[in-house]
Amino acid sequence: MPEIYRERMKIAFVTDTHFGYRRFEQDAHLQGREAILAAAREADVLVLGGDNFDIPLPRMETIAEVTKILREALIIFHSRGITGTPIFAIHGNHDRRAKGFVHPTDLLAQGGFAINFHNRTEVFERNGEKIAISGMGSVPDDLAKEGLAKLSCAPVQGAFNVFVLHQSFQEFERIPHEDYVSFDDLPLGYDLYLCGHVHKPSLAGKVLNPGSTVVTQLREDEVGQRGWLLYDTKERKPEFRPVKSRQLFHKVLEFHGAKPEEVRSGIEAEVRRLLSQGITPAPVIKIVAKGTLAQGFSTADLRMPAFGDNVYLENALNSESLKERISQIKLSREKKQSSRELGMQLLRKRLEGTSYSLGDPEKVFELLIEGNLLKEIKGKIEKPAV
Repeated sequence: MPEIYRERMKIAFVTDTHFGYRRFEQDAHLQGREAILAAAREADVLVLGGDNFDIPLPRMETIAEVTKILREALIIFHSRGITGTPIFAIHGNHDRRAKGFVHPTDLLAQGGFAINFHNRTEVFERNGEKIAISGMGSVPDDLAKEGLAKLSCAPVQGAFNVFVLHQSFQEFERIPHEDYVSFDDLPLGYDLYLCGHVHKPSLAGKVLNPGSTVVTQLREDEVGQRGWLLYDTKERKPEFRPVKSRQLFHKVLEFHGAKPEEVRSGIEAEVRRLLSQGITPAPVIKIVAKGTLAQGFSTADLRMPAFGDNVYLENALNSESLKERISQIKLSREKKQSSRELGMQLLRKRLEGTSYSLGDPEKVFELLIEGNLLKEIKGKIEKPAV
């Protein structure tokens, strides 16, 4: 059991900022910046929980924006007498690259803006008190249990020990998934467990997660305030800190035996109702049309209305059979994984039991994507003459 820790330090946890997310790029920038700078004003240490960037190879402009934000945060920390680099980070599934490649979170560490603690334990000390931060950045779900079992980081005696990861959990899902880790798979001996990846906040229980700072998936579980987490080590109490963020409306409209024009009118009326509330900034609206069309009509007969930016419509009519619903569930799961991750998972399975000898499959996959695999192989075969 973790030892009793009686002194007070405050830990800020900001996760899933998705800097550079193209659909809502300004939201990601403004809301992520607000969370990080507010954390620097309130906490002793700041932990970034992965998906700090939206893609493994962000634009130079995005990297410049993020380094500027972190520089501002460090200035705030130092103005409060907190020295060194009190910002710690792991990578997520969006900003993860294969072993041997530099991912953008590691780039921040190399530039001195944060400390990368993937598979490491980093100790931060202030006024004689210690916080030990350990963790595991995102790994493919089918390798996560094995990864947790092989970690080399460990709790530090005399410190408040924090374990952080960026992963899917069985306990956070309504539908079980055999590849997801469970709370029971977590390493023992830590005082606090924090997790990114799931955009819906979970502020109670064994693993705490404040959710993302920006909406990306337009799912029902992203409805609500975006924000970050502040944890008091003495009170052992988490507090959710909201940031100014655009509101997401996620509305499911049910139709039964409706004609296409009735569906269209219903959708238009609901969007007008939501927009008429005068909310600023303009909200993001997702309307899902479910149920059935009148006999003789198909989804091809329904021409969905267009409302411009920030209004998204999904036509799920006539898709209520059990087989189709199972397919939708499977598809929704797969959408939570990037095509890159699914491709790497498929490559690993195809290579099982073969005489494959080109090294790390994930690195090979990255080389395939970047078009450099043949060059790499050629360089190994055509060695220069001595």
